[in-house]
Amino acid sequence: MTDANARPDPEAMFAKLEAMKAQAEETLARFEDMQTKLAEDAVEVVSEDGLVKVKLDGEGKVAEIRIDEYAMRMRQSLSPTIMSLIDEANATYALKSAEMAQAVVGDQFDIMGMVNRDMPQHLRDKARQHLDRGDR
Repeated sequence: MTDANARPDPEAMFAKLEAMKAQAEETLARFEDMQTKLAEDAVEVVSEDGLVKVKLDGEGKVAEIRIDEYAMRMRQSLSPTIMSLIDEANATYALKSAEMAQAVVGDQFDIMGMVNRDMPQHLRDKARQHLDRGDR
């Protein structure tokens, strides 16, 4: 076998590069679409008694905390309730983001596996409840 026979065909290589470029551009467009959808859809979680509400903006930052007048009287439990709701809102945002990203990358990466591995079970369960209820 000669060296000329062992070398890849330049046209085939170019076609392969073009296909890779098209796939990368498509993936990038899907990620940009995902970011737009995520930015449009804030996450909002409400305490079980409905007295405290935490809302995250499209970037996952706390945008609003609403506290009912009655909840203000429960000073001992108010701070832990707010902190817990912020944790739940962050977990809900992370889970929602991971689901959207998983849809974009398909089975190339196990994004949901990473989230499931790194997020405590109780927060994952609460986040799933919020998403299933439509607290977005």
